[in-house]
Amino acid sequence: MAAREAKRAGSAPWSGQVGRGQSGVSVTEVLIALVIFSSAILGIVGTAARVGDIMNSSHVRLGASSVAGQRVETLLSAPYDSLVNGSAAAGGVAMKWTVAESSSAKQILLVYRYDLPHGAREDTLSAASLKP
Repeated sequence: MAAREAKRAGSAPWSGQVGRGQSGVSVTEVLIALVIFSSAILGIVGTAARVGDIMNSSHVRLGASSVAGQRVETLLSAPYDSLVNGSAAAGGVAMKWTVAESSSAKQILLVYRYDLPHGAREDTLSAASLKP
């Protein structure tokens, strides 16, 4: 019995000896955990960068639609007979409008183009000016 006790005491986990069938963390497991953790961190960083791009694009789009809306308001405040096709650029926004006349109104179609970080975008606004 004493030999058994001595053997058990010599193979305790804190003794620095690890035998077969005992559990522990290997270098391979630590490396796999580091790879998984690093992948997760890179995914979070990539997502944060994409969210930043989306927010910047939204800001640019809002500014461009504001400039185009102001142009439509200017066209609508002009005298009815002076509404004609035209183009203009302001605030980094290129605008082109066409005016089509019907029996009761002039229809204004304004196409505006602006640059985003990943390419240009084109949007449209329309309005009508009723015949006096």
